[in-house]
Amino acid sequence: MNSVRPPQDGDFCMGVWKKIGKNTYKLNHFAWFANDTANAPSGIGNPTGPTRFFQQITLSADGNHYRGTFTLDAYDTSGTQVAHIVGV
Repeated sequence: MNSVRPPQDGDFCMGVWKKIGKNTYKLNHFAWFANDTANAPSGIGNPTGPTRFFQQITLSADGNHYRGTFTLDAYDTSGTQVAHIVGV
């Protein structure tokens, strides 16, 4: 689980990671989102589409912290991209 969303609303992501350096990794995972406003706070509402998270992270030497960048691309149910966010 990766959020405060209820389990029936898709509170997890499926994805993969690959080590690309000593402490550096690339991650690619997808989440499915639903519009919860129709049945807040515990219902799943109507599906709005998948979101792809792509991250590149570097772990600290002690393994307790990380830093990196991410890209989030959100799509509607027809596959049209509706959001693109890049951050650190």
